[in-house]
Order: sequence, then C-alpha cells, then structure tokens
Amino acid sequence: MSSTVKFGIGLPNGFPRGDIHPTDFLDVAERAEAYSYDSVWAGDHIVFHIPRFEIFTTLAAVAARTTRVQLGPAVLLLCLRNPVHVAQSVVSLDHMSGGRFILGVGVGGEHPKEFQASGVSVKQRGPRTNEALEVLQRLWTEPSVTFSGKYYQLEDIGMKPAPFQRPHPPIWVGGRSEAALRRTAKYAQAWAPAFVTPEKYREGLVQLAGFCREYGRDPKDIQPTMYFFANVADTREQAWAEAGEFLSKNYNIPAKPFERLAVHGSPEECIDRVRQYIAAGAEHIVIRFASFNPLQQLERWTNDVMPALRA
Repeated sequence: MSSTVKFGIGLPNGFPRGDIHPTDFLDVAERAEAYSYDSVWAGDHIVFHIPRFEIFTTLAAVAARTTRVQLGPAVLLLCLRNPVHVAQSVVSLDHMSGGRFILGVGVGGEHPKEFQASGVSVKQRGPRTNEALEVLQRLWTEPSVTFSGKYYQLEDIGMKPAPFQRPHPPIWVGGRSEAALRRTAKYAQAWAPAFVTPEKYREGLVQLAGFCREYGRDPKDIQPTMYFFANVADTREQAWAEAGEFLSKNYNIPAKPFERLAVHGSPEECIDRVRQYIAAGAEHIVIRFASFNPLQQLERWTNDVMPALRA
C-alpha cells in the first residue's frame, strides 16, 4: 500500500518523569537506523517544564552514531535564535552528517517563559520566523548578504562553508494554522504538522496547494509529511493509559485533548489510523512514541505495525 511512503522516528531527548537517561535518544536512533527507518528527529525547547537536551548538541551526537538516516529538529523554534548562528549550526551538521540534515522549523508558543527568557515576544514569533527563514536561505546561497529587516540586520555577511546539500538542506515547516501553511508555501520543501486528524490533514493539503500557486510554486514541490505521537499495546485502553500519562506530563496539561489525535491502540487499530493519514496524502510519517519505554515501543511498532504499512 505504501511502498513510496517514508517513515521516521521521534527521539526521546526530553524526560517527562524528570529521570534523565542520557543515551536513550542515541539508542533509539541507532535502532531506528538498523530497522530501516528513513529519518530520526529531536524536539526543541530552550526552557521547558521537563528536562530537555539542547537540540543541536543532541543532533550532533545522533549524526556521529548513525550513517544513513536523515536527521533534524522537529521542530526548531527558530524565532528564539539568531538566524546567523542557526545558519552556521545547520551547515556544520549538514557537513558532519554527509548531507543528511533536514531543518524542521516551527513557531512554538505553548511555553511563554522560554520566549521571555530569550527576549522575544510571543506575538512576534510568526513574523520573526519568516524573516529568519529569508536570512537563512540567503546566507546559504549568496556569497555576501546585506539585509535590513524589522528584526534582523546584516551588512556584508558571508557564511563559509556553504551547505553540503545544494542549494541548502531541506526546510520542513510545522504548524496547522493558515500562517504555517503560507510559510510552507513560501519557504519550505515539506509541510510537517502535528496534532491534526486525517480529515484536517487532507484539508490542509488542499489549502497549501492554493497558497503554493499564489506564490508561484508547484504544489508537487512540497512533500506532505505528518508527525504524530503513538502507542501500540494489546488493547486501546492499555495504549491510552500510558500515552495519556506521557502526554500530560510532557505538555503539563490534561491528556484528554490528545486522545483523538494520538495514534494508539492494538496493532490493527494503529495500522488503520496510519493508513488514513497515507490516504489523506502523507508521504513521510514521523512516529514519536508516547511512552516511558521508547525502545520497547519501537520494537513492537516495528514488528507488529510496520510490516503492514510497508507491504
């Protein structure tokens, strides 16, 4: 059914119970590569209510421990960082990984304290992200950049070396809003939302195609991707018992709103739900396990769910 669909794994570089396991994300990355997944992804927050490892350090370690899988942030809160610094970090990881890096970008906003700590207004996160994306693309493709924007100013700045991938690493944009879809159409090579139903995902792709045409781009140049949390167990009740606790601790809110959005249940139920996303148009699916034992979930998902999806 989905021989052309790619699959990725979200890495556990955050610790909802507060107990730090420094190598868990590396173990999951290595195992995901061994199991022929196509990509691995780390989450990003600077200040959060649970312990988290810094994103570029995490991805550098992953790049050193893998050889084939693509890797990137899902998603980087670009608006909290200077885009010149990000440009250098991305180029460095792109070279160190041999051209396997993908830059996933989002705007965040669910944890206002990290915006306060970074000196950025939550209300500016969208336009700051757009301006930063323009700066990044110019730094990666032009020998010298002079830029006068609302948030960033550069005068005769060059980025060396140039990216390993040309013209630059792929940009994936997360988010579900109209602004996120417009950002994707204008700047990105993939749309990668989370927390949307298959029905809303399909609607988003239709809207995205319209924005692509508005910006003079072919909608086929944007890869439809999907990121979701998942838990597979013997029964739906067992899967949600762990997934609900995990998501509640991870986001510090009640779990109930996530119940219809997380892929959870028996292997058959998970297979059916993922097929709905594929039928809606998803071509690259990233699975982040809503579990306190991600290696165990990876094993079961790989053995009990993936064979049907790869058939």
